[in-house]
Amino acid sequence: MAVPTRRGPRPQKREAITRAARTVFGRDGYSRASIDAIAAEACVSTRTLYNHFESKQQLFVSVLETSAAQVADGFVANVGRGVSDDDLEGDLIAIGRALIAQQTDFPEHFAMVRQILPEAPHFPPGVLEAWHEAGPRRVEHEVARRLEQLAERDLLRVEDPAQAAVHLIALTAFPITTRARYGEPALTKRETTRIITEGVRVFLHGYATDP
Repeated sequence: MAVPTRRGPRPQKREAITRAARTVFGRDGYSRASIDAIAAEACVSTRTLYNHFESKQQLFVSVLETSAAQVADGFVANVGRGVSDDDLEGDLIAIGRALIAQQTDFPEHFAMVRQILPEAPHFPPGVLEAWHEAGPRRVEHEVARRLEQLAERDLLRVEDPAQAAVHLIALTAFPITTRARYGEPALTKRETTRIITEGVRVFLHGYATDP
């Protein structure tokens, strides 16, 4: 007679819990989010949730890091589709559009980020470092890499690609992303394109080899 084997945690359940946690953390923030609420959102028992994650903090860290990595993957893919390598201004605009696309492609992630930022000083340092390394830092590195490639073709004057990336992100994405953070009405596609284009032209004034 075969001996019954104990089933381990099911991947489908873990995925459901992760999705639910992203929703609840984005809605309630870290401090107010409860394990009971996350389990209810995932349609699982709290016991099932604890079979996958030992604590709310472990679940939060896993969700934040995984979600940030997905956002960074999406950014890299969008840039790859948008850059043509034959139009400097157009390529920089494509980078700006990919930065903004993160907000629309992954709204639950950025809702979660907006909720947790006020609580950031209370998290262990490793939590935020893991998030930055998985997501924001990867995005900055990809922007820097693209700018460095343009500099190698003598299209840009870039001594410090990382600093140039910060400048481009600030000029193109920051004016748009801060609107969502402060609850301002969403911009139209035309308005978004105008802001990105203006930001790129300011960037080129400082970095283009032939401004």
